[in-house]
Amino acid sequence: DCYATLVRSSAAAMRVAARCLQQRFSSRSTTVCPIWWQQGWSRQRAGSVAEAELLAPLGELLMPNTPILELFRSFPSPPGWAGHYLEPDLTAHGVLKSQQAALFIEYDGYWRHGEKAGIDMDQLKNAALLDFAPTGSKVIRISHTPYKSVKFQSDKAILQICVDVWRQGDSKRRSDALHGVLEQMLDAFQEVLDPKTLRQLQMQRDTGTIHVSNFARSVAEAAAMARGRNSVKEISAFLDGEGFSRKNVDLMLKGPLSGCRCIQTNLQPKLKWLRQLGLSHEQVAKAVTICPAILGYSVEQNLKPTVQWLLGLGLNKTQVAKAVATFPAILGCSIEQNLKPTIQWLLGLGLNKTQVAKAVACKPQVLGFSIQENLKPTVQWLLGLGLNKTQVAKAVACKPQVLGYSIKQNLKPTAQWLLDLGLSKSQVAKVVAAFPAILGYSIEQNLKPTIQWLLDVGLSKSGVASAVASFPNFLGLSIDKSLQPKYSLLVAAFGPTGAGQFIARNPRILSYSQRRLNERLSVLANRNETEKLASVMSLTMPAFEKRFSR
Repeated sequence: DCYATLVRSSAAAMRVAARCLQQRFSSRSTTVCPIWWQQGWSRQRAGSVAEAELLAPLGELLMPNTPILELFRSFPSPPGWAGHYLEPDLTAHGVLKSQQAALFIEYDGYWRHGEKAGIDMDQLKNAALLDFAPTGSKVIRISHTPYKSVKFQSDKAILQICVDVWRQGDSKRRSDALHGVLEQMLDAFQEVLDPKTLRQLQMQRDTGTIHVSNFARSVAEAAAMARGRNSVKEISAFLDGEGFSRKNVDLMLKGPLSGCRCIQTNLQPKLKWLRQLGLSHEQVAKAVTICPAILGYSVEQNLKPTVQWLLGLGLNKTQVAKAVATFPAILGCSIEQNLKPTIQWLLGLGLNKTQVAKAVACKPQVLGFSIQENLKPTVQWLLGLGLNKTQVAKAVACKPQVLGYSIKQNLKPTAQWLLDLGLSKSQVAKVVAAFPAILGYSIEQNLKPTIQWLLDVGLSKSGVASAVASFPNFLGLSIDKSLQPKYSLLVAAFGPTGAGQFIARNPRILSYSQRRLNERLSVLANRNETEKLASVMSLTMPAFEKRFSR
């Protein structure tokens, strides 16, 4: 959107570019994007004119069914990377035999890339890119200077290509450079490229001249006219005028807005739309910071249809606003390729439509999970633990967050901890079915301290295991704010030893509110009938008052 506006002054050529833009953005891509790709966002621009002239047509060759600007992509900064964001010059997926792997292309045309400091920085970026992307990913570095090192580095994940220099606008020499890139890439990557991509690139190479579309030309022209973007000062003033706090303005200007600086065509309509949806200024700022890609989405073609779909799913407007604020990336998920299949999968699992809507409202991130990589393996693990399909569906409906827990880091360690505590495998399955939230608790910070508290108040190890097996919900209660105050009331009524024994026999007592416990103990103590406490805690207040009225 932004670039079509910037280059409009180029008359006829720009009218062609605008038509290309409209055509390319008129429908969503049918490609199912990998999770790592969905974590990123389009910068909507190339870093320089040379990058745009070389990489835009190369991007069209690699991913012809994806809008070029989507390939100029930024990603969250991985551990060890100094920048706020990780910004490869061009990113592609689905072009290697390993379909989930990434292909990153870096253009090192600037002379500093040939100096030691530049080379060191490029190597650090190579490592960061490969650390971020799945195994099997590749990095191509294109420069105008032959590298002194070998063509491939270490594990052959990095290919270094040298091409001749061309002048801006020199289509013949640029075509020669593109042809050189294809030659060297095909020579080195013939065995790792996806067969379809391989054939496409071979056909282009064999033609001798690389065709550059009008849209690819418009990307380069837009880069040349990038000075027409609004300045940081202008954007800051605009955000101030929109009511954003200084803190939120600074937060958004640190990086998310660096590639989207057209106030009238980009920022204003997107921010206004988010505010009208029901998000506060703080929520909008947080959403844009978490998912800058929002600013690249079309209001008419992405944002509105997704919100309408969520409303049709059964969420109310308040729930939709909360879902967008919690998981803004949902606005970039394809309805046909991501959202609908996930909902259908949940229905197939056994949830009804109301439960699905409630699950999405509670944990909208579930719509971003991969069915094959996240949802199915988690359900299979729960079934393997001993839950039946009905119990799994009930657990997911009750605690949809369980679908996002790591099997290796959360599910397996928690199940093993329960077994080590003294529960049988069937008891562990029963605990998880009754209280699936336990799978998300920290063993060290939540579960172990609560167990130690039970031991300290007088329960034996077998008594603790029995209490957890019969009523695990108390493991989610705070020791200081909930368990200890209730224990003090029981001590006052039964003494330290009697209080511990009472909890061992009736662990459910810990789930009732302190106020309820105190009121009923007071009534029973006045009647010398405290031994009836366990049997009357579940009574409603009217039933309790009727039974013990004077």
